[in-house]
Amino acid sequence: MPHGNPGQFLHALLDAAPFGVVALDEAGCVRLWSRGAERILGWTEEELIGQPSPVDAPVAGAAKESVEISLRCRTGEPVELEVRTAPWLDGSMFILTDISTRRSAQREISDLRRSEFEAREEARVEGRFRELLEAAPDAIIEIDREGRVVLMNVVAEKTFGYKREELLGQPMDVLLPEHLRPTHGKHRAAYWSRPVTRPMGMELNLFSRRKDGSTFPVEISLSPVHSKEGMRVTAVIRDITDRKLAEDRLRALREDYMRELELRNEEIERANRMKSEFLANMSHELRTPLHTVIGFSELLVEETKGALNPDQRRFLGHIIKDANHLLALINEILDLSKIESGKLKLTRVPLDLGAVLDDTLSSIRPACASKGIDLRSRVELTAPVNADRLRLKQILYNLLSNAVKFTPGRGAILVDVRELDGFAQVMVSDTGIGIPPEEHTSVFDTFHQVGAATSGTREGTGLGLPITKRLVEEHGGRIWLESEPGHGSRFTFTIPLLRENG
Repeated sequence: MPHGNPGQFLHALLDAAPFGVVALDEAGCVRLWSRGAERILGWTEEELIGQPSPVDAPVAGAAKESVEISLRCRTGEPVELEVRTAPWLDGSMFILTDISTRRSAQREISDLRRSEFEAREEARVEGRFRELLEAAPDAIIEIDREGRVVLMNVVAEKTFGYKREELLGQPMDVLLPEHLRPTHGKHRAAYWSRPVTRPMGMELNLFSRRKDGSTFPVEISLSPVHSKEGMRVTAVIRDITDRKLAEDRLRALREDYMRELELRNEEIERANRMKSEFLANMSHELRTPLHTVIGFSELLVEETKGALNPDQRRFLGHIIKDANHLLALINEILDLSKIESGKLKLTRVPLDLGAVLDDTLSSIRPACASKGIDLRSRVELTAPVNADRLRLKQILYNLLSNAVKFTPGRGAILVDVRELDGFAQVMVSDTGIGIPPEEHTSVFDTFHQVGAATSGTREGTGLGLPITKRLVEEHGGRIWLESEPGHGSRFTFTIPLLRENG
């Protein structure tokens, strides 16, 4: 055991310790302030013995437990401390360890680790960027403000025929056809004055040049890029040679097809014109002798030249009936030829549709009576229509005669007329055999036989409804059908009303 005063020895031992020791009485006044505490906090023992502590006492934990806190030293600078608390006489003793260096080292290590992580992450991102760059299907180059190539991918090498080391640092003008190079500087300057993203597909005729001097069509998108090296532009360049060749081939085929179509249309128009002229001429030629047959047959029936026996009268009845039927068919063909050749002229006048309907119904009633068909009409229309009387009656007669033809005995036919949005709407409904949905459009086709498949009859030419549709449309109206097999049919057409201004 060393000689001398134990208190002095203890004091010397505390002064030599690398940590600081502070003892406070229960009033918070300093009773012990070691040299270590002076080195750490700046105040001397002589200044503080018996004085209140210049620093806030740390929050003491349980005995021998430590806490890490930050205190202000004499100069006002923060000091990072590890503080251990222990009881001392009637007060407390605090053992202070300066951990600022350790904290600083920890921060340096943390910063170093962060830098290493960021460097690794940057390298990973850079590697991923390179992978994506090389995997892109289009040529990609990056150009600096002076127009030099600073980055390119492998597709750019293949597209332009340059090795990477040959093109990097070179002006991008080497990738342009020679006749475009003198003006490209102005275009580049204009772009740099307002650098915006320019997507592909802007219908621009652009061309590039390969190392061997050949040119080829391209599409180019431009994107300004802000980097630490300054503003740059990324250009994505797509070789569209194959597409242009395909477009040229398609254009040539389309032009050939259009020329062929025009020729065919001309041939069809000529054939239609010849057909219409033939039908018109034939109709005229056929009607003349037919009128003679009908006229002389009717004279014979009148018996002005002598009495007829029952068989002769019956034979003449058949001749007159079939001759009139044939005359009606010829008239239909003549009407169709006029419509198709554009020679049909309508004489539009203000008409009372109800009166025209009554006139038509009187012509159709004998046929209804012979089959026991109940024929009715309902007219809720006061305004006149603007129509051709003869053609309007023909429209009504065609629809009504069709209804009679395909409505069985003891059925019913209703004609309903009303006003709707400036038009007269006429509905002809029957309780006949009906028409399948798949035929609703084709019934208006030329020579289509309405109901032939279901009724077994093929009476007529199949021109009645097509002519009716054309006549309705010539008046500025439209016609449509609603029907189901076994549930009858309803044909509806519209005719414009007479406008007040004429």
